[in-house]
Amino acid sequence: MAQVTEHPSVSTQPNIQDVFLNDARRDRVSVRVHLMDGRQFDARIKSFDRFAVIVEVSGADQLIFKHAIATIEAARSVADYLPPQHS
Repeated sequence: MAQVTEHPSVSTQPNIQDVFLNDARRDRVSVRVHLMDGRQFDARIKSFDRFAVIVEVSGADQLIFKHAIATIEAARSVADYLPPQHS
């Protein structure tokens, strides 16, 4: 009988994308979303998961799939993205 071994899940280091999106959401930072097709708009991030981001644009919610996003530009710095390195 084959023995099944469990592989450790993703490292405990936070995902840089999740840190950026969560800080922008929590702090209600205005962001500019640039889509792959060249369109862009100003928004506030309301929620996100592995595949999509929900943003508020002009008072209405929009669901944007992450594969359609080229960049998200924050109006200000939102966070230290990685934890301090231990020596």
